[in-house]
Amino acid sequence: MERKTIYIIGAVGLVLVFLIEPFAIGMLQSAGTIKAGGSGDAGNASIASFIGTAVANITIVRYEPYLVVSGNSSGIEAVKDSLVASGKASYAVWSGDSLVVSLKSSKDVPSAALEFENANATAVATAYITTSQKVKVTDENGTAVYADGTSISMQINPVYEEGSTQEAQFAARVDSGQVTGMGSLSIPGQAVRGVIAEARLSAKPTAAYTVSVAFRDRVAAKPLALAANATYKERSFVYVANASKEALDAAVVGKAYVTGTQPGVISVDNSFVDSESLGLELLQKGYNATFPQSLATFADRSNATAEAFAGSLRARNMSAGISVDWTAKIMLPSVLVQGNRQYNGPASGIELIIEGTGTPNENVTAMNVSVDFEAVGSTITRITAVNPA
Repeated sequence: MERKTIYIIGAVGLVLVFLIEPFAIGMLQSAGTIKAGGSGDAGNASIASFIGTAVANITIVRYEPYLVVSGNSSGIEAVKDSLVASGKASYAVWSGDSLVVSLKSSKDVPSAALEFENANATAVATAYITTSQKVKVTDENGTAVYADGTSISMQINPVYEEGSTQEAQFAARVDSGQVTGMGSLSIPGQAVRGVIAEARLSAKPTAAYTVSVAFRDRVAAKPLALAANATYKERSFVYVANASKEALDAAVVGKAYVTGTQPGVISVDNSFVDSESLGLELLQKGYNATFPQSLATFADRSNATAEAFAGSLRARNMSAGISVDWTAKIMLPSVLVQGNRQYNGPASGIELIIEGTGTPNENVTAMNVSVDFEAVGSTITRITAVNPA
């Protein structure tokens, strides 16, 4: 396979269009007076009532066999009819703006909820959850207590299978050495790497051509760039590596063209162009200076405009270099599979924007890629990398 083909799909600078919010469930389920001591580890101290944050394993023991669904009513009705026809659901009734769906088996709760989610609806279920036997709870002052775990029921977005155990962070109330309330429960995504999938080009690359202009020519080039309908970024500053503001103030004292300093940067007047003398003077004082190029960008699928502008600069003995940056959209399948495990994204597929440099090959429409992502249960929550397979 040609290297250009790989580069189009596996470009660096991945920008994620597809993004699902982190999984978060529950509210603190008990109340009362909170009495906590000072900082440190209180162990199983005689703190009668305590509230803080815990990180511990939780197990989804079972679900109640029903869902409460809200959102896209037409999509909800279509999924409900499909579930009834397939035998997963017994019946469904509307209660206000929500549809209560009775399922024949609690084990079907996660898969049924996913069908509603894919129809742009929200489904919640009542889950019975147990924590690990011992839970460490720490408050904002650093005081910690070790408490016996608990079992509790709460409504959640049912993305995990019954019997699954996950590490979770949650708010916890402790009374007399026992966790008596849980809330604000969140389960971090699982990292999944190296899943092979086919990526299809869903929108052709759009190119932006940029002409770079030397520091000394930036002022003279500006009116020419604006006349050519370019977006012009004039850079009237100098990078000075590893230099503090105080050091730079001392190095440029008395220079009227200096308009300000900050760590590692000297700002200069737009009319200043003598980069050679300033660079030599700073070098003599032990500083390496970099004079950035200014940029004229043309949002044009053809580089003819950029070439014409660069030619006009060169005709005036100005330096001009041309580069191209592009963006394109790719579509990954709605389902990614690793081994015997299936991970689900939106039913319409996972669309990503990729960015690259150089001339894109628009003839490439599909190729295999290696995908890294995060998942909560069987639900894909975030794509973290796409690389050539």
